[in-house]
Amino acid sequence: MLGARIAALRRRCGISQAELARRLQCSASAVGMYEQGRREPGADLLVKLADQFGVTTDYLLTGRTRGEGDRDALAESLRICLAGAETRPRQDKPFTRQELAVLLAALLTEP
Repeated sequence: MLGARIAALRRRCGISQAELARRLQCSASAVGMYEQGRREPGADLLVKLADQFGVTTDYLLTGRTRGEGDRDALAESLRICLAGAETRPRQDKPFTRQELAVLLAALLTEP
């Protein structure tokens, strides 16, 4: 999958494997092997690839855009917090379910 994403991004930019290799300071055969999944780039090269294509390393590795996994985890945490808010005893005026929902929705909204 990583190789397919590299190849797709390279094609979208309209550059050859040789040109990408020149920009990354590696060999064209290495780029070909990355794209075929016969070899995997190291962390430093992943960062260079992400910079070259204007994507995150998360996207290169998983195919997910920035924050998709984080949002899923936060949404699940929110669900658990809201479910627990109704069952906890009231101490020092805790947030209501509605207040928590508004607060967390604001936190999850991108600037």
